[in-house]
Amino acid sequence: MKIIANQLTISENNEKVFIFDNGANIVFSEGDNSVGKTTLLRFMMYAFGYPIPNTRGIRFADYETILTIHNDSNVQFEITRNKDYIVVIYGEKEEGYSLPVEQAELHSLLYGISNYEVVNNLLGAFYIDQERGWTLLNRGIAIGKIRFTIESLLRGLSNKTNDELTQRLATVKREIKKYKHMLDVAAYNAEINKLGEVAFIDSPADALENELDALYSERKPLAEELNRLKGVIRKNTGFEKYIASFGLRVQSKSGEIVPVNKGTLIGYSDTADLLVAKQKIIYDRISALDRKIDALKSQQNVELVLEKVQTSVQQFDAEIAKISVDAMATQRIINALRKEQKYLEENVIKNIKRDSPLVVELHQSISTYAIRLGLDERYVSAKNDYIFTDDLKTLTGAIFHKVVFAFKVSYVKLIRQHTGVILPIILDSPSGREVSLSNINEMIGILTDDFSDHQIIIASIYDSYAFENKNIITLRERLLPF
Repeated sequence: MKIIANQLTISENNEKVFIFDNGANIVFSEGDNSVGKTTLLRFMMYAFGYPIPNTRGIRFADYETILTIHNDSNVQFEITRNKDYIVVIYGEKEEGYSLPVEQAELHSLLYGISNYEVVNNLLGAFYIDQERGWTLLNRGIAIGKIRFTIESLLRGLSNKTNDELTQRLATVKREIKKYKHMLDVAAYNAEINKLGEVAFIDSPADALENELDALYSERKPLAEELNRLKGVIRKNTGFEKYIASFGLRVQSKSGEIVPVNKGTLIGYSDTADLLVAKQKIIYDRISALDRKIDALKSQQNVELVLEKVQTSVQQFDAEIAKISVDAMATQRIINALRKEQKYLEENVIKNIKRDSPLVVELHQSISTYAIRLGLDERYVSAKNDYIFTDDLKTLTGAIFHKVVFAFKVSYVKLIRQHTGVILPIILDSPSGREVSLSNINEMIGILTDDFSDHQIIIASIYDSYAFENKNIITLRERLLPF
């Protein structure tokens, strides 16, 4: 499936509309290099549902965005974002999503990929931000708090997301976070009571079943209320557009003429914010109940299938609930979990490396593009496990820039080959960091030769990139405010 951005609309009281072509798009500024190229690209990712950091003087949540995208099956998605709520209209369907809690579900729909480990690592593959993007090789922060890890991406593409090793690693990471609260006894006791992981450890099967029934009964009205609120929020979003479409104006006693829109309706914005806040509260309550339900189901499975002792996490919780925990005891538990985490992480990587055709495939692709960019084994090792390297000391300036590009386009290529999804490629300011125009042209040549089916969006102070056909979006003045 090919994903193509068509149009981005940014509105407060007025609107700005940006149109993108299916092929190459250059976001170009004449003269002044600070007119909003980066802001425009970030607005696009914000409109797509990502928690993108604000740029100087621009708070994205102050604006409503509408992004339309389509795929090669001619399905169009209209994505309207208002603060932390998104409405997606496609075909005859309309779906609402609260961010960040439903971000993975939203992106699974838009990308057409069900594996969340793949979905959560896509931005770090196809979007290179001017600040951190050109320094992110195989793991780290793509932008803001959005992380990328090559291990997670390969695990997802290999369908190893739910194996025993990764499940245990995920559990250990969650428990480390929880046990840190034990340094404050009151905070920890509140946490384990909320999660409900202690009370059920020694419960017989019939008691567990009764507890499950009670939890399901408590959850049902909350789920119904959550759906009702989603419907109200969707209707409110439609009401805003409906009112604005009339172009109504009212006149005050003083003679001032005021337009009728969501900004001038007294209390409307506060009411909308209240609905979203209430929705989040209910969602958190449902999530807490779901964690208790999962804990009970896990205990049932242990009793029915596994004739084993309780898991180490449950033992910790049970023992800690019985004793007065001091800081030293808490720290010992955290240290033990961290040792287990390190052991599990090492074995997860070994498991990914072991007889994995994806590792070989990815390394071959990276090596091929590195050679085309004039790099040799001094910078890109011939060994397959180089793709997991954390030794970046020898990579500086233009060399690092080229290596990052080789890695990123190889991720995009690998994702396409194993999911069928043709991602856009978005580059912010590829011409900086001691990179010559000839180096840039080598990168453009790779995009032209091997990624002609992908939509390309580049923000730059140059508009002379050698694409056969290109759409130039020229910014002559600051993007925002209006």
